[in-house]
Amino acid sequence: MTQDELDALMAGDVDLDSLDHDVKEMEKKEDIQDGHEHKHYNDNHLVSQLGEVTQESEMKATEIFDKLDTILVKLDEMDKAEEKSTQGISEIRDVIFETMSIMQYQDIHRQKIERVINTMRSISQLMSHTLDSVSPKAHAPSAKHISGDNDTSDLMDEAELEALIAQMGSK
Repeated sequence: MTQDELDALMAGDVDLDSLDHDVKEMEKKEDIQDGHEHKHYNDNHLVSQLGEVTQESEMKATEIFDKLDTILVKLDEMDKAEEKSTQGISEIRDVIFETMSIMQYQDIHRQKIERVINTMRSISQLMSHTLDSVSPKAHAPSAKHISGDNDTSDLMDEAELEALIAQMGSK
């Protein structure tokens, strides 16, 4: 049996019963043409052909199983890669959600700080308005010189002090 016949047989394109019948008819024609019956020779020939077909079929089946094993290995690798990428995507999502949570925390603090700043502005404006409405005469006079100051240019000398006291006494 040739490789083409074997391939056709493996593909299911050949009817085994008709093939067996055709082989028997060919053997009969050969025997008739030779004028002899070579049944023993033909049986040995069929056995050797069957052995060859069996060996070739076994080799092809081994090749098929090798290919299937290769496919399974590739599928396992792809499955592991998919698991790794799925795990990586999940970890990235977790980091993004954590970052968003931190940003919300920062936004809450920003709002609190803005509220404090606005309150301080309101207090500052209120104090400024209150101080502007009070007349300058209501403020207590402050000392121009405190003991220990080095700058004495704005101090009164003795004569000015005597004149001031005299003026106060005359009133």
